[in-house]
Amino acid sequence: MNELDNKMVSTKKNVCNEFKKKDGTGKDNQYLYLRSVAKIECGQNEGTAVCVHTSDAVKGHLFLTCAHVVDHTIQSVILRYDGHAIKGRVIYVNRKAVPYDIAVIVSEQTKQTTDILPCQISDKTPTIGQKMFSVGFACREYVPSTVFGHMHRMIYSILTTTCNVRAGFSGGPVFSIDRKLLGLTVGKLNMGTFHFVLPSIEFVETINKYIITNNIEILNDLESKCPLKTVLWNNGIPTFKVCHI
Repeated sequence: MNELDNKMVSTKKNVCNEFKKKDGTGKDNQYLYLRSVAKIECGQNEGTAVCVHTSDAVKGHLFLTCAHVVDHTIQSVILRYDGHAIKGRVIYVNRKAVPYDIAVIVSEQTKQTTDILPCQISDKTPTIGQKMFSVGFACREYVPSTVFGHMHRMIYSILTTTCNVRAGFSGGPVFSIDRKLLGLTVGKLNMGTFHFVLPSIEFVETINKYIITNNIEILNDLESKCPLKTVLWNNGIPTFKVCHI
């Protein structure tokens, strides 16, 4: 194991330990996952973002969301958390015609945001039938909702679940029962209840490397170079019609 690998292991342990702490009131940590989730507003767009790291180097919080939520554009956004409006800036975003529909945001750090906790990103592929839950802010709502379901299947780097998400959940986290981040909500069927998720195995290594190095060029690895995946994503996956939410 090289030095970078050792640092990545150490970082993951620290994040995991921080996420498992009880809150300041001594309450049970059952719902601490909600402290990693924020509503995101970008012009007329509404979506959800999830915190995966806090850092003195960037003096703020590192959030992930979907590229389509921020119009595939490097720009300023507003993150709403616990009644506070937090300024954020998109530092990386996928191009519109390229998988995987992911954007990286850095928020400013203020005294109102000190209780935001990063979640741990899973590096495991879920199994069919595995229980999971999605968290998001439905459009025009400012309290997060949690919907439960299970993994249905994996198709060309897209995970499908039975979580019945709503408009506004795009970019929001999908957690395992032990509260590890399994992926980001991308959309759902234009008819029916199947929910499409960008699995964490597609971005965990790149995000962890960026956290360690603070080298923004590393984030370019979040863009798939596979022609087949590009065709599939741009055509909604054969037999499925993905509707962004």
